[in-house]
Amino acid sequence: MEIVAVLFSIGFVVVAELFNTAIENLCDFVQPNDHKQIKKIKDISAAAVLLSAITAFLIGFIIYLPRLICTLS
Repeated sequence: MEIVAVLFSIGFVVVAELFNTAIENLCDFVQPNDHKQIKKIKDISAAAVLLSAITAFLIGFIIYLPRLICTLS
């Protein structure tokens, strides 16, 4: 079950990054110049990727920390 959680976390981050790329490309297509609303949209989609990466890190930390502690002690 732990492997499934890790693989799901990795997939979640990759999918979030793909959505972020799609949103950024769409925003650049619609408004090639700087625009404060477009910047806000891009920042929100980047924040979603960051949140997914932090979540994946925490899942990995929860799964592998006990094993690391046992190995070091």
